[in-house]
Amino acid sequence: MSEKRVAIVTGGTRGMGKSISLELAGRGNRVLAVYHSNEEAAQQTLKELLEIEPECGIVRADVSVQEGVDKVFSVLKEKFDRLDILVNNAGIFTYSFLEDMTEEYLMNIMRINFFSDFLMTKAAVPFMKKNHYGRICNASSISSWFADCGLIGYGCSKGSVDMLTKISSAELAPYGILVNAYAPGITHTDMTHALITERGDSLAEQISLNRYSTGDEVAKLVGFLTSEDNTYVTGDIIGVDGGMLKVQNPHSAYEYVRGKGEI
Repeated sequence: MSEKRVAIVTGGTRGMGKSISLELAGRGNRVLAVYHSNEEAAQQTLKELLEIEPECGIVRADVSVQEGVDKVFSVLKEKFDRLDILVNNAGIFTYSFLEDMTEEYLMNIMRINFFSDFLMTKAAVPFMKKNHYGRICNASSISSWFADCGLIGYGCSKGSVDMLTKISSAELAPYGILVNAYAPGITHTDMTHALITERGDSLAEQISLNRYSTGDEVAKLVGFLTSEDNTYVTGDIIGVDGGMLKVQNPHSAYEYVRGKGEI
């Protein structure tokens, strides 16, 4: 059997997830990218993955339910029969104020953003225990700690991801499995396009670097966290947010520097 590591990336064929899949393949991993519905995007991502690493693959499944998770791991077992890296990237971003929120809405966003991570992590553990090695990385968000009106569902789902990350990092440490999360601020993807269109300028002013991140910038962090170079970082929720909301009025620094004629 090849010694190359095997990685699963959920939501791995579009946006940030595609960047992560390509980053991991570029690091020499065999990547199984999971997608839910967009066949055209999945096939394009597969084409790009195969150009980097010929043993990569894709699988269509809904990982927010056990049946979908079982499908992913059935394909994994048949194709690779090992798992070293799991990136739980699948998720949705939607607004709903409390008075408009339905039980169905809340359960749906919790199922997709949190329960999928739980199901995938639990299914991954037996494979990782075999080799006493594993790297798990979950998609958190700046919204897991910074409250925003209209994001009760999204914020709670990502807060749950944070707690899953922290507790599982301790429970799985005896097996050589490291668990972390990456917490983007605003990354310009299909999922955030409407938000940026509506509130772009005002949001950018809250970011110290005064711009939105790219999927590649997030992917580079995930690449390190899931690599053999990471031997001691576990249980962390690491921001990829350009300093967003870390300091009040960061735009004033730009005004000050402009005033001196230095930019």
